[in-house]
Amino acid sequence: MAKSILDRIIEKRKMPVLFIGSGISKRYLYGFPDWQGLLRDSFKAVNPDPYYYSRYVDQCTREGCSTFETNTKLATIIENDFNAAFYSRKINIKIGNSKNPKWVNQGVSPYKMFLVSYFKKLRINSDASLVKEIESFRLLKNKISAVITTNYDTFIESEVFKNDYQVFCHQNELFSADSYNIAEIYKIHGSILDAKSLVITEKDYTDFNSSRKLIIAKMLTLFAESPIIFMGYSFTDENIQRIIEDFLGCLTPKELSNISNHFIFVSYKKGEMRLRETKRTLFTANGVEIPITEIITDNYLTIYEKLNHIIPGISASKIRETRKIVKKIVDQSITSDTAESIIVGIDDLDNIDISSKPLAIAIGYRDTILNKVGYGILADEMIFEDILMDNKHFDATEMCLERFKSIPSTRLLPVFKYLKTAENVDSNTKLLTYASLHDTKDKILPGNIKKQLNALPQITIYDELLKEMNQVADINKKAGLLLKNIDSFTILQIRDICCDLFILDRESCMKSTHFKRCVMYIDLKENYA
Repeated sequence: MAKSILDRIIEKRKMPVLFIGSGISKRYLYGFPDWQGLLRDSFKAVNPDPYYYSRYVDQCTREGCSTFETNTKLATIIENDFNAAFYSRKINIKIGNSKNPKWVNQGVSPYKMFLVSYFKKLRINSDASLVKEIESFRLLKNKISAVITTNYDTFIESEVFKNDYQVFCHQNELFSADSYNIAEIYKIHGSILDAKSLVITEKDYTDFNSSRKLIIAKMLTLFAESPIIFMGYSFTDENIQRIIEDFLGCLTPKELSNISNHFIFVSYKKGEMRLRETKRTLFTANGVEIPITEIITDNYLTIYEKLNHIIPGISASKIRETRKIVKKIVDQSITSDTAESIIVGIDDLDNIDISSKPLAIAIGYRDTILNKVGYGILADEMIFEDILMDNKHFDATEMCLERFKSIPSTRLLPVFKYLKTAENVDSNTKLLTYASLHDTKDKILPGNIKKQLNALPQITIYDELLKEMNQVADINKKAGLLLKNIDSFTILQIRDICCDLFILDRESCMKSTHFKRCVMYIDLKENYA
C-alpha cells in the first residue's frame, strides 16, 4: 500500500509550513463570518436595510466583476460610508474613549477599528470535538516550522501557539532583523492587534500587491526546507491564486516537477471522516496550472495527530533561539577585539547573557572541537537525546573515559550504547561498577520504584496506553504509566512515546526519574548483550 503524503513528511522528518486561511478560524471560532458575511454585517452597521448591500452587489455583478473584485469594491464603499457616518456622529465604536478616542487622532480608519471590535468579540466554539482538535493542534508547536496566514483574528497566536511563535503583521517585517524564518507567524493581511495593518479595500490590496514580492521571497526561503500545507482555503480564492502563481514563477523546472509533493491542500468536506488523498491540477483565473496533493476531509483531528508524529532533531522554537544567539554573537564579534569561545546546550539558550562580554563561534569538525574542549561538559539531556534519536554520533571511547569517568552509582544515565563499542575502558572502574548495577530491568526498576507505580493501571494495548497518558498533563506521571507497563510494548513503541515526551517538554523529562528509567530500559534492551 502506497504511503500517504503525510506519512512521507513524517518519514523525512520535515517540519511543514502551515498556510492558514479563514476556514480554520471559521471552524473554531463561534460565529466567524466568511468574507461576504463580514461585508454584509459591515453594511448593516451603517444601514440595516438589506437592499443597501444588495444594490452594490448587483452593480458589481452587472460590471462583470469577479468575486474577489466585488468584495474589495464593497469593502471600499463600506469604508467610505462607515467613516463618513462615524465622523458625523451617526454611529459609535466602543473602543477607547467614546467621546474622543485616541486612535482618531492617529489617523486610523474607523471602519478598520470596527473590524477590530468585531473580531475581538468572537469566542472559541465550545463543542467537545472541536476543543479536542484544538488541543491536538497546540501540540504541533514543535512539529511545524512557521505559519503564514491571511486571517485578521488572533486565534493562531492566542489559542494555538501562544507565547511560542514570534508574530509579524506587516510585510516589511518579513525580512527584518528580528525574523529568523522559524517559529514565526506571518499575518500577511494584517492583524486586529494593529488596525492600520488590515488589508481589505481596493487600495489596501493595491499596496499589498506592490510589495507581494516580499511574501514570495519569504515563501521561497521557507519552501527550501519545508513542504507547505494549505488549510482553510478555497481553490477559488483569487488572492491566494495570485500569490501561488508568482511563487511558481520563481521555481526551477526541477522544483516544479516535484511540486505536488510540497504543495498539500487540505479541503474541507462536511462529514468526511477519511483522509481522501488525490493528485490534481488546479487552474487559476489566468490559466496557470498548479499541481497539488489534495486531502479531502472533515477529520482535522487525524491531520493534527499524524503531523504530531514528526520527530524533528530540535524543536522549531529552539532552532529560532539558536539562530538568534548565533546572529548576536556574530554581530558582537564584528565590533570586538577579543572574544571567548563557549559550548552552549540547546536548552541553555534562554539563559545566555551575551551582553557583558564578547563571544565567538567555533566552526569545525564536531569531534575535533569536542576533543579539545572535552566530552566531560556534555549535558545529560544530550545523552538521552542520543539514545532516543541516534543523532549525536559521540565517540564511544571518549564518552566512557571522559563523560562517565566519575559517574556515581545513583545517577540515572544510559551507558550501554557507548560501552558496547568503546575501547580500553577497563581503567574506568566506576563506569564498570555502574554498569553492573544497572544491567537488568529489575535493577533499573527496583522494588521501591515498582511500589510507587502499583496504583497505576495495568495496560497491554498501545492505543489504550496513549489514551490514558493523554488524560494527565504531568510528564513524570505520563512516563510512570509507560514504565509501569513497559514489558507489554515493543522497543519501537516505547521509543516513539519517549521521543514525543522529550520533544513536548525536554526540561520536564530531564527532571523525571520515570522518564529516565524508560530510556535506560531502551538502552539496556538494545545495547546490552
